[in-house]
Amino acid sequence: MVNITATSAGLAQQSKVSAADNLAPKTTPAQASAGAGGASDTTVISTLASRLSRAESSTSANIQGLDHQALAARLNANIRDINYPLDAAHKEAAAQQAPQPNDAASARSAAAATAFIDGRGANPFAGLSREQLAAITHDDSGTFTINERRAAYTQAYDEEQAWRTQVVAQAMHEYDTTGKMTDFFKSVLSHFEGLPKLEQALYPEDYASDLQDKIKLDFNYFNHAAGDGGPTPGSLASMSKGELANKAPDLFDLLLGLGSASGARQ
Repeated sequence: MVNITATSAGLAQQSKVSAADNLAPKTTPAQASAGAGGASDTTVISTLASRLSRAESSTSANIQGLDHQALAARLNANIRDINYPLDAAHKEAAAQQAPQPNDAASARSAAAATAFIDGRGANPFAGLSREQLAAITHDDSGTFTINERRAAYTQAYDEEQAWRTQVVAQAMHEYDTTGKMTDFFKSVLSHFEGLPKLEQALYPEDYASDLQDKIKLDFNYFNHAAGDGGPTPGSLASMSKGELANKAPDLFDLLLGLGSASGARQ
Protein backbone atom coordinates (compact mmCIF):
# COMPACT_ATOMS: atom_id res chain seq x y z
CA MET A 1 0.00 0.00 0.00
CA VAL A 2 1.15 3.52 -0.62
CA ASN A 3 2.80 5.32 2.25
CA ILE A 4 1.09 8.70 2.48
CA THR A 5 3.40 9.92 5.24
CA ALA A 6 5.93 12.35 3.82
CA THR A 7 9.08 13.21 5.71
CA SER A 8 7.15 16.36 6.68
CA ALA A 9 5.49 19.24 4.87
CA GLY A 10 7.36 21.77 2.65
CA LEU A 11 7.60 23.68 -0.87
CA ALA A 12 10.05 23.98 -3.91
CA GLN A 13 9.43 26.96 -6.12
CA GLN A 14 7.80 30.39 -6.01
CA SER A 15 4.01 30.29 -6.41
CA LYS A 16 2.73 31.32 -9.84
CA VAL A 17 -0.05 33.24 -8.12
CA SER A 18 1.23 36.37 -6.43
CA ALA A 19 0.86 36.67 -2.69
CA ALA A 20 -1.10 39.88 -3.08
CA ASP A 21 -3.63 38.30 -5.45
CA ASN A 22 -4.05 35.17 -3.35
CA LEU A 23 -4.08 36.68 0.11
CA ALA A 24 -7.18 38.85 0.26
CA PRO A 25 -9.82 36.11 -0.16
CA LYS A 26 -7.92 33.77 2.15
CA THR A 27 -7.51 36.10 5.12
CA THR A 28 -10.45 36.65 7.43
CA PRO A 29 -11.06 39.86 9.40
CA ALA A 30 -10.43 37.94 12.61
CA GLN A 31 -7.00 36.87 11.40
CA ALA A 32 -6.18 40.38 10.28
CA SER A 33 -7.12 41.67 13.71
CA ALA A 34 -5.02 39.03 15.43
CA GLY A 35 -2.00 39.85 13.32
CA ALA A 36 -2.34 43.61 13.46
CA GLY A 37 -3.75 44.52 16.84
CA GLY A 38 -5.21 47.94 15.91
CA ALA A 39 -4.02 48.25 12.31
CA SER A 40 -6.62 48.21 9.56
CA ASP A 41 -7.35 45.02 7.64
CA THR A 42 -6.07 46.66 4.46
CA THR A 43 -2.74 47.50 6.09
CA VAL A 44 -2.32 43.98 7.43
CA ILE A 45 -3.14 42.37 4.08
CA SER A 46 -0.80 44.70 2.22
CA THR A 47 2.01 44.16 4.73
CA LEU A 48 1.66 40.38 4.73
CA ALA A 49 1.52 40.28 0.93
CA SER A 50 4.76 42.27 0.79
CA ARG A 51 6.40 40.00 3.37
CA LEU A 52 5.31 36.89 1.50
CA SER A 53 6.74 38.27 -1.72
CA ARG A 54 10.11 38.92 -0.06
CA ALA A 55 10.15 35.47 1.54
CA GLU A 56 9.28 33.72 -1.72
CA SER A 57 11.95 35.62 -3.65
CA SER A 58 14.60 34.79 -1.06
CA THR A 59 13.68 31.12 -0.92
CA SER A 60 13.55 30.83 -4.70
CA ALA A 61 17.07 32.23 -4.95
CA ASN A 62 18.41 30.02 -2.15
CA ILE A 63 17.14 26.74 -3.58
CA GLN A 64 17.99 27.44 -7.21
CA GLY A 65 20.01 24.57 -8.67
CA LEU A 66 19.39 22.14 -5.80
CA ASP A 67 18.53 18.59 -6.78
CA HIS A 68 15.69 16.71 -5.08
CA GLN A 69 17.85 15.22 -2.34
CA ALA A 70 19.61 18.47 -1.48
CA LEU A 71 16.35 20.41 -1.50
CA ALA A 72 14.66 17.89 0.80
CA ALA A 73 17.62 18.06 3.18
CA ARG A 74 17.44 21.84 3.31
CA LEU A 75 13.69 21.86 3.92
CA ASN A 76 13.96 19.22 6.63
CA ALA A 77 16.63 21.32 8.33
CA ASN A 78 14.24 24.27 8.28
CA ILE A 79 11.54 22.17 9.94
CA ARG A 80 13.94 20.92 12.62
CA ASP A 81 14.89 24.52 13.38
CA ILE A 82 11.32 25.75 13.78
CA ASN A 83 10.32 22.75 15.90
CA TYR A 84 12.65 23.84 18.68
CA PRO A 85 12.10 22.40 22.19
CA LEU A 86 9.34 24.24 24.04
CA ASP A 87 11.30 24.77 27.22
CA ALA A 88 11.58 28.16 28.89
CA ALA A 89 15.01 29.04 27.49
CA HIS A 90 14.17 28.22 23.88
CA LYS A 91 10.78 29.92 24.06
CA GLU A 92 12.32 33.08 25.53
CA ALA A 93 14.97 33.21 22.80
CA ALA A 94 12.38 32.69 20.08
CA ALA A 95 10.11 35.37 21.50
CA GLN A 96 12.95 37.91 21.27
CA GLN A 97 13.20 37.59 17.49
CA ALA A 98 11.89 40.53 15.52
CA PRO A 99 10.77 40.40 11.88
CA GLN A 100 12.73 42.29 9.25
CA PRO A 101 11.71 44.98 8.65
CA ASN A 102 10.12 45.40 12.05
CA ASP A 103 7.17 47.59 11.10
CA ALA A 104 4.08 47.79 13.30
CA ALA A 105 1.96 45.26 11.40
CA SER A 106 4.81 42.74 11.16
CA ALA A 107 5.66 43.14 14.84
CA ARG A 108 2.04 42.50 15.80
CA SER A 109 1.96 39.41 13.59
CA ALA A 110 5.09 38.11 15.32
CA ALA A 111 3.54 38.81 18.72
CA ALA A 112 0.37 36.95 17.71
CA ALA A 113 2.47 33.94 16.62
CA THR A 114 4.31 33.95 19.95
CA ALA A 115 0.99 34.07 21.79
CA PHE A 116 -0.18 31.08 19.76
CA ILE A 117 2.97 29.11 20.57
CA ASP A 118 2.41 29.93 24.26
CA GLY A 119 -1.20 28.76 24.07
CA ARG A 120 -2.54 32.27 24.64
CA GLY A 121 -4.20 32.85 21.28
CA ALA A 122 -5.39 31.46 17.97
CA ASN A 123 -3.07 30.70 15.08
CA PRO A 124 -2.71 34.02 13.20
CA PHE A 125 -2.17 32.18 9.92
CA ALA A 126 -5.33 30.06 9.95
CA GLY A 127 -7.05 30.59 6.60
CA LEU A 128 -3.95 31.22 4.50
CA SER A 129 -3.37 28.99 1.50
CA ARG A 130 -0.91 26.11 1.67
CA GLU A 131 1.36 28.04 -0.73
CA GLN A 132 1.45 30.97 1.68
CA LEU A 133 1.96 28.74 4.73
CA ALA A 134 4.86 27.00 2.99
CA ALA A 135 6.41 30.34 2.01
CA ILE A 136 6.38 31.43 5.66
CA THR A 137 7.56 28.06 6.99
CA HIS A 138 10.64 27.94 4.79
CA ASP A 139 11.61 31.59 4.94
CA ASP A 140 15.09 31.86 6.46
CA SER A 141 15.68 35.44 5.34
CA GLY A 142 14.49 36.95 8.63
CA THR A 143 11.32 38.36 7.06
CA PHE A 144 9.29 36.07 9.35
CA THR A 145 10.29 35.17 12.90
CA ILE A 146 10.87 31.61 14.07
CA ASN A 147 7.54 31.66 15.89
CA GLU A 148 5.69 32.88 12.80
CA ARG A 149 7.31 30.09 10.83
CA ARG A 150 6.34 27.57 13.50
CA ALA A 151 2.75 28.81 13.50
CA ALA A 152 2.59 28.51 9.70
CA TYR A 153 4.07 25.00 9.79
CA THR A 154 1.63 23.95 12.52
CA GLN A 155 -1.34 25.22 10.52
CA ALA A 156 -0.26 23.30 7.41
CA TYR A 157 0.47 20.19 9.47
CA ASP A 158 -2.94 20.26 11.14
CA GLU A 159 -4.67 20.68 7.79
CA GLU A 160 -2.68 17.77 6.35
CA GLN A 161 -3.55 15.49 9.27
CA ALA A 162 -7.24 16.36 8.97
CA TRP A 163 -7.17 15.46 5.28
CA ARG A 164 -5.33 12.20 5.93
CA THR A 165 -7.81 11.15 8.60
CA GLN A 166 -10.63 11.67 6.13
CA VAL A 167 -8.98 9.95 3.18
CA VAL A 168 -7.92 6.92 5.24
CA ALA A 169 -11.52 6.43 6.39
CA GLN A 170 -12.61 6.55 2.75
CA ALA A 171 -9.86 4.08 1.82
CA MET A 172 -10.99 1.60 4.46
CA HIS A 173 -14.55 1.78 3.13
CA GLU A 174 -13.32 1.23 -0.41
CA TYR A 175 -11.20 -1.72 0.67
CA ASP A 176 -14.00 -3.29 2.74
CA THR A 177 -16.56 -3.00 -0.07
CA THR A 178 -14.48 -3.64 -3.20
CA GLY A 179 -11.16 -5.13 -2.15
CA LYS A 180 -9.44 -2.30 -3.99
CA MET A 181 -7.58 0.90 -3.07
CA THR A 182 -7.66 2.52 -6.52
CA ASP A 183 -9.85 5.47 -5.57
CA PHE A 184 -7.66 6.02 -2.55
CA PHE A 185 -4.56 6.20 -4.72
CA LYS A 186 -6.35 8.64 -7.02
CA SER A 187 -7.25 10.86 -4.06
CA VAL A 188 -3.69 10.80 -2.76
CA LEU A 189 -2.28 11.66 -6.19
CA SER A 190 -4.73 14.53 -6.68
CA HIS A 191 -3.91 15.88 -3.22
CA PHE A 192 -0.17 15.56 -3.83
CA GLU A 193 -0.38 17.39 -7.15
CA GLY A 194 -2.20 20.25 -5.42
CA LEU A 195 0.44 20.72 -2.73
CA PRO A 196 2.99 23.54 -2.91
CA LYS A 197 6.16 22.53 -4.72
CA LEU A 198 8.15 22.81 -1.50
CA GLU A 199 5.85 20.33 0.21
CA GLN A 200 6.08 17.97 -2.76
CA ALA A 201 9.86 18.07 -2.48
CA LEU A 202 9.69 16.28 0.88
CA TYR A 203 8.06 13.19 -0.63
CA PRO A 204 10.06 10.52 -2.51
CA GLU A 205 11.05 11.67 -5.97
CA ASP A 206 9.01 8.87 -7.60
CA TYR A 207 5.95 9.42 -5.39
CA ALA A 208 3.61 10.54 -8.18
CA SER A 209 4.75 7.90 -10.67
CA ASP A 210 4.35 5.19 -8.02
CA LEU A 211 0.76 6.26 -7.41
CA GLN A 212 0.09 6.37 -11.15
CA ASP A 213 1.36 2.77 -11.44
CA LYS A 214 -0.97 1.66 -8.65
CA ILE A 215 -3.94 3.41 -10.23
CA LYS A 216 -3.23 1.80 -13.60
CA LEU A 217 -2.88 -1.64 -12.02
CA ASP A 218 -6.27 -1.34 -10.24
CA PHE A 219 -5.28 -4.15 -7.89
CA ASN A 220 -7.91 -6.18 -6.00
CA TYR A 221 -6.47 -7.16 -2.65
CA PHE A 222 -9.25 -9.63 -1.90
CA ASN A 223 -8.72 -11.55 -5.13
CA HIS A 224 -4.99 -10.93 -5.21
CA ALA A 225 -5.33 -10.04 -8.88
CA ALA A 226 -5.22 -6.92 -11.02
CA GLY A 227 -8.40 -5.34 -12.35
CA ASP A 228 -11.55 -7.45 -12.23
CA GLY A 229 -9.84 -10.83 -12.37
CA GLY A 230 -11.34 -13.58 -10.23
CA PRO A 231 -9.90 -14.85 -6.94
CA THR A 232 -6.51 -16.48 -7.26
CA PRO A 233 -5.56 -19.58 -5.25
CA GLY A 234 -4.65 -18.64 -1.72
CA SER A 235 -6.22 -15.16 -1.93
CA LEU A 236 -8.48 -13.80 0.80
CA ALA A 237 -11.52 -14.03 -1.48
CA SER A 238 -10.86 -17.72 -2.20
CA MET A 239 -10.84 -18.73 1.45
CA SER A 240 -13.77 -19.80 3.57
CA LYS A 241 -14.36 -18.18 6.93
CA GLY A 242 -12.90 -21.23 8.60
CA GLU A 243 -9.79 -21.09 6.48
CA LEU A 244 -9.39 -17.39 7.23
CA ALA A 245 -9.57 -18.10 10.95
CA ASN A 246 -6.90 -20.75 10.63
CA LYS A 247 -4.74 -18.45 8.56
CA ALA A 248 -4.98 -15.56 11.03
CA PRO A 249 -1.38 -15.88 12.27
CA ASP A 250 -0.20 -15.64 8.65
CA LEU A 251 -2.42 -12.75 7.58
CA PHE A 252 0.16 -10.14 8.49
CA ASP A 253 2.70 -11.70 6.12
CA LEU A 254 -0.03 -12.14 3.52
CA LEU A 255 -0.97 -8.47 3.66
CA LEU A 256 2.67 -7.47 3.48
CA GLY A 257 2.94 -9.48 0.30
CA LEU A 258 0.12 -7.48 -1.26
CA GLY A 259 2.38 -4.45 -1.49
CA SER A 260 4.91 -6.14 -3.76
CA ALA A 261 2.16 -7.86 -5.77
CA SER A 262 0.60 -4.50 -6.54
CA GLY A 263 3.85 -3.00 -7.70
CA ALA A 264 4.46 -0.95 -4.55
CA ARG A 265 7.96 0.42 -4.13
CA GLN A 266 9.35 -0.12 -0.67
